Amino acid sequence: MRGFRIDGEDLVADADADEREVFASVVADVAELLGAGRLEDRTEDPDTEPVGFRLRLDPIPAPDDPAVHRLLPDASREDAELTAEFRRLTEDDLRQEKIERLAALYRLFTADGPIRVPRSDAHRLAATLTDVRLVLGERLGIVDDESGEELEDELVAGDGEPARQYLGSIYLALGWWQETLMACLLAGLP
Repeated sequence: MRGFRIDGEDLVADADADEREVFASVVADVAELLGAGRLEDRTEDPDTEPVGFRLRLDPIPAPDDPAVHRLLPDASREDAELTAEFRRLTEDDLRQEKIERLAALYRLFTADGPIRVPRSDAHRLAATLTDVRLVLGERLGIVDDESGEELEDELVAGDGEPARQYLGSIYLALGWWQETLMACLLAGLP
């Protein structure tokens, strides 16, 4: 995996076929958590699907899965009524937006050639990488900077269960990749 670099109006990165397969699988897993089904099974292009206006009349319960709850957090910790109303009015659209962004990232990982993102879409990619890392972070028990540093130390030392090492490596790799993306975006600021 190679970090992002500026190439005209695009930001470009590279990843080998194995890395792309792993990252695409994780992105598909996150989309499935949000209710998209498996991205591998989709035949339509979600960017061309019209998203109709929906107004739910019934309340939507908060997600049971803590990782999904991190992606769709409560609007207020103190006001349950406000939280329920906000969730009722926004959750469907927020889920759809996140799924569309995940599908776009999935297509980047499964396409041939370098990973090329127009500068105008880079903020969406950064948000999507954050969503994927939030899910991985929840699964890994990362709640603050200290637990993130402990994970990094654990991986460097080769300690821990293989599944934790695997997910932790993906978490850290995507974090580094996101940092290179943000560095490119910041380099263009006056």
